[in-house]
Amino acid sequence: MGYALSILMCALQTWLYTKLWDSFFTRRFSGKAFWAYLVIWTAAITVSVNILPNDFRYSYAVDFVMELALFYGMCLTLYCGRWDRRLFVVITGYACFFSIATLSEKAWLLYSGMTQTEYVYNKPLYTTFLFLRWLCLVAFVMLVRHFHTPPQENGKPRAWIQTSTLFPLCTLFVLYRVYNAGSAAGENDAWTFCLLVMCAVDMVALFLLDQLESTAQMREALAVAHQRAEVQSANVKALSNSYTAQRKMTHEFRGYLFALSDMLANGDTVAAQTYLDELKVRQTERILLVNTHNPIIDAILNQKGYAAKEQDIDLHFEINDLSDVAIPSVDLTVVMSNLLDNAIEACEKLEKQERRMTVKAIYNKSDNPPTLFFSVENASKPVKIFGDHIPTTKPEPEQHGFGLPNVMDILHKYDVFYLMDYKDGSFLFCLEWADAANEKAVAAAQK
Repeated sequence: MGYALSILMCALQTWLYTKLWDSFFTRRFSGKAFWAYLVIWTAAITVSVNILPNDFRYSYAVDFVMELALFYGMCLTLYCGRWDRRLFVVITGYACFFSIATLSEKAWLLYSGMTQTEYVYNKPLYTTFLFLRWLCLVAFVMLVRHFHTPPQENGKPRAWIQTSTLFPLCTLFVLYRVYNAGSAAGENDAWTFCLLVMCAVDMVALFLLDQLESTAQMREALAVAHQRAEVQSANVKALSNSYTAQRKMTHEFRGYLFALSDMLANGDTVAAQTYLDELKVRQTERILLVNTHNPIIDAILNQKGYAAKEQDIDLHFEINDLSDVAIPSVDLTVVMSNLLDNAIEACEKLEKQERRMTVKAIYNKSDNPPTLFFSVENASKPVKIFGDHIPTTKPEPEQHGFGLPNVMDILHKYDVFYLMDYKDGSFLFCLEWADAANEKAVAAAQK
């Protein structure tokens, strides 16, 4: 009877863990598939906890490690989510469950005046209290579910969540000491009080997890918005400077024409030729690096191109006519500007003779829909790529590293195909952006 009851309580507690995890993660499966995997994991955990002989479980510490590994594997199988959140929720939930069970039992023994042995051998009382203890866990899970819904997670693990996992691990250590405190009442009471405090800390951490993460996401969103505003400000300034320079050149060109006209009218062809040679030298420095026939893209490429030249970067462009590009200019400028800025910054860390960049911007009108191929390849020191994330090496990383996430947000928004790779001292980022807006405009014109 006692064996069957223990197995039943273990199965109920395993099911209760899924109710807790539902508040923090989205399920990987639905319907029968979810319940089938749950039954398999429940059986595995029940067997390991209740059926394996004690020779396989040398101490409470081994029990903790074994059960945490099983529950973490179960969470990986049944739920989607970042590894840092999963680790924290699994360990903290496990610590809270054991702490609540232990503290409620200690409270009952204190209230009833019974010893541990008397309590265990009083089968009706022990069985009744097992269900009451389970109801306490149910109440805790319901309270958590009332305040939590699974958030939309990004792919970037957070250092503060990983660090916070130390608190529930400390709780498990205190639990270990409570179970092994011996017969000294003072020692046992001290560890029990520590457990009460640690359990309260763990509960607060679970309740505040999503609120703290929402605050962090909001702070990052503000930083991203600020970074995008800076990019747009720089692009507007570049366009303004380009327009001012163009007007000045137009005004000067009229003067040049009048001067040449007077020389030719007077038959002074030698002076006219000399004058033209001087103009060629003076105007060379003012010629645009690239001319794509798209003023916005021209402003970006020329602005970043001159910035690269100032850093002695060997720069090469491969472009064609981009006048028909109808991709939203705000998003396009953010992507191009950030990729070019990252390439220039990577080159600045190298010796001058090693600095090189190749920028390609090719518009394929024949594709359906038309596509813009854009790539930046640059010399770089070794780069570690984790999925679509590259950790920043700057001091105060929480204040930096928003350029590439900005790019990724936009590319995911438009389902843009992209590739990011590092090989043999070169970093490559290329993308193929379908110009759906242009396709709609062409279709409308044909109608």
